[in-house]
Amino acid sequence: MYFIQLPDYSPLTGVNTNKHGKFPFLSSLSGLFEPAASTFEYQRSFPFERIETDEQQVFYVSEPNLAKVFKNKVAEHNEILLETTRPITEEYTKELMQLFYKGYLLGLDGFNTEIGPAFPSLGLSHQKEMLEQFMEYCQRDLYFEGFAIPKLLHNLGYIQACLVRAFKEYKNLSLLTTKAEPVQIPKTLPENTSVQALTTDTKSALSKIPLKYPIEDIITIWLVLLDVPQCKSLSLTPEFKAESDVVELLGSMFTDISGEHSKLPDSPHRFYELPLDYQPILYLLMHATYKLNYTYTRLSLEEYSKCLKATFSVYDAIELNYMPGNFTKKQPAAIAAIKELENSFYAKNTLQILSKIPNYRITV
Repeated sequence: MYFIQLPDYSPLTGVNTNKHGKFPFLSSLSGLFEPAASTFEYQRSFPFERIETDEQQVFYVSEPNLAKVFKNKVAEHNEILLETTRPITEEYTKELMQLFYKGYLLGLDGFNTEIGPAFPSLGLSHQKEMLEQFMEYCQRDLYFEGFAIPKLLHNLGYIQACLVRAFKEYKNLSLLTTKAEPVQIPKTLPENTSVQALTTDTKSALSKIPLKYPIEDIITIWLVLLDVPQCKSLSLTPEFKAESDVVELLGSMFTDISGEHSKLPDSPHRFYELPLDYQPILYLLMHATYKLNYTYTRLSLEEYSKCLKATFSVYDAIELNYMPGNFTKKQPAAIAAIKELENSFYAKNTLQILSKIPNYRITV
């Protein structure tokens, strides 16, 4: 049993929101805050958002609603509302961050108490099992519904820090216990069989989506990723810096079955850790690929959703069955962001191809 010393916390129901009437309720322009995934994906490389305050205090957040509040650009594109009507102020955002941060600092030190004095004496496998259970427990309680209750924010900060510490400990233990399994090569090889053919990757490969629509157009629309970091309405980092980076990405998700000489490489699958604001752009690009390709393959949108979730960190908190309905919801914001890039060659080409999709209603 964990966190029983926290104020206004119940081991049965988690963080207490009963006193919400005295404090503001937060939401987003896109709607009310939704809970994250029910299980914490501790197999990810680093499932946290880095937050830095004006005072250069650094902490890490996996709860998506808190990350959205703390990374909100009040002066540029304010997306957080108080009482669903008025925009949040920068001063109040800083106040909320400090409430969370104070709990976070206590949680960094409190982790050892929570995990218990017997933990260091356990075997490595038992330690990993205990950490997995602890991380799932933390995930259960890490949900910011929008009630800006000071003690609640303090408790969420404490629990978040414990989750960060547990994840770090788990990864360190994994490095100690993971060993590469040697590939057994038989002494006598079957005819026409090479040694290379017997070497298999231990990771399950993503099933690539077949494309029969002209691959040049698919590449063209995705090349807008090179310029979207210039969108003032989004907070993005330049993850893709050359056309070859984008083509490599597409080669890891799709395979060209048109029968023509393909410009798409057979890239190995890779998981991309990206800022959350990439989500609507990637929704749009993948939905456009689906719409253009559907006549040829009749592949369902669910398959494209699986590919997005398996490839980009921005979909970690979204259940797979919710994703198909989100494609069109995010579409207007993504198209508006691309239209901001008035001087972008890539954006103009992308909009030109997107205008071929009738229900997008794009005129160029």
